[in-house]
Amino acid sequence: MEVILLSELRQDIFTGEWIIFAGNRMKRPYDFIKKSVPKTFDSSECQFCPGNEKLTTEPLYQDGSNGNWRIRVFPNKYPAVSDKSDEADNEGFYRAESGFGIHEVVVDTPDHTAVLHDFSVEKIRDILKVLKARFIAISENENIKYAQIFKNCGPDAGASIMHSHWQIIGVPVIPCEQTNIIKNEKKYKDEFGKCMICDIIKHESEKKIRIVYENQYFIAFTPYASKMSYECMIAVKGHIPSISGFNEEMLYCLADVIKAVLSAVKTLREGICYNLCFEDTPKGQDGHWFMKILPRMGNPAGFEYGTNSYINPILPEKAAEYMRNKIKENYRG
Repeated sequence: MEVILLSELRQDIFTGEWIIFAGNRMKRPYDFIKKSVPKTFDSSECQFCPGNEKLTTEPLYQDGSNGNWRIRVFPNKYPAVSDKSDEADNEGFYRAESGFGIHEVVVDTPDHTAVLHDFSVEKIRDILKVLKARFIAISENENIKYAQIFKNCGPDAGASIMHSHWQIIGVPVIPCEQTNIIKNEKKYKDEFGKCMICDIIKHESEKKIRIVYENQYFIAFTPYASKMSYECMIAVKGHIPSISGFNEEMLYCLADVIKAVLSAVKTLREGICYNLCFEDTPKGQDGHWFMKILPRMGNPAGFEYGTNSYINPILPEKAAEYMRNKIKENYRG
């Protein structure tokens, strides 16, 4: 008879947050049916499809003529930040900053219904090359302190448009999450004289219980204090702060790891939604690049919003075992 973990608390080494692992919550009843159905599969109405280029802003990058491209980049038509710098309405008591920033969309396929986990490794590598180039261009703006590459795959992951795409947002501040990571990495280095993520990679390589997949340049594992079920972290093995330092061979290896992990993620549930978040080091800081793949198996609720701590019903060791087995079954490189 399998023993189900009742409860265990683990601390996130990056942020200091406490994560609750509660295995018995897997058995809880659920009275609701949630299903997201696209309004239409008609590509003629999609602003990201070839032939509809006039519906978006002017491209910053396009690897072919209108109607005949594979990857296309343009400024977001409805940006989260403004390309104009205005004075913030600072009350004095509270702190505010200008909403200046850069928000770009990277459409990674001309196919209206294609999904990232079905792309080839070569295709993902080509996307990563474009993402790297746009990340460098955004980061070179003197007013940008932090830029994040991310992808929302599916409605439960926050996607509002069905057609596959990525986004890059550059902002004039360092967000709280990244500030906490920098602070804890610096504290660790001051105490032990080494990079925290380099030591995490060493520890996970020795333990082997949370490793999902690895190749020459990258390692994928389920974090010790995973916030989400089947969450996976991918880290570069060398001490490299951002994607701007990856050569073409490394980009291919990163594409290989992403493809392998997603080959397991897609088996979790039909139509699984997930997020990909790149954690490049903020400008002027010493850090170590990693990214997260976050399957959306459930949504944060009152406890998470009230405490900024998470409840996860799956121990990362069990999640890693499942994903390793699925990669062996499904992934052919």
